[in-house]
Amino acid sequence: MTATRQLVERYLQGWNETDPLRRRALIEDVYAEHAAYVDPMIEARGWEAIDATIAAVQDMFPGHVFTLAGDVDAHHDIARFQWHLAEPGADEPLVIGFDVAVLDAGRIRQVHGFLDKVPVAA
Repeated sequence: MTATRQLVERYLQGWNETDPLRRRALIEDVYAEHAAYVDPMIEARGWEAIDATIAAVQDMFPGHVFTLAGDVDAHHDIARFQWHLAEPGADEPLVIGFDVAVLDAGRIRQVHGFLDKVPVAA
C-alpha cells in the first residue's frame, strides 16, 4: 500500500470518527494546519472549520460510513479518488463523491470535493 493511499484512508477515517477527540487527532495528523476543504456546499479553512464540517455531515447522515470506492490515482503532490457514503450493509451508496487532494509533505493541504450523487430532498 502506498503512503498516499494510506493518507487517503486516514482522511476517510476522520470523516467516520464520531468521537470528537479522536476525530480532532486524525484531522491534525492528516491535514496541514491551514488546510482547506471545498465542495459545492461548503468551504472550510483550518482544523476547526474542517472538524465542524465533518461533525455537521455526521449529524446529517447518522450511522452512515464513508468508504473508498476504487483506487487512489496520484502523481506528484496530487491525489484523486472516489468515495461512497452509505449505511452499513446498504446495497447502494446514498452519496457518491470524488475528491482531489493537494498534498504537502505527506499531509493534505487542500481538498476539492465533487458530489456525483446526492439524495433528493423530499
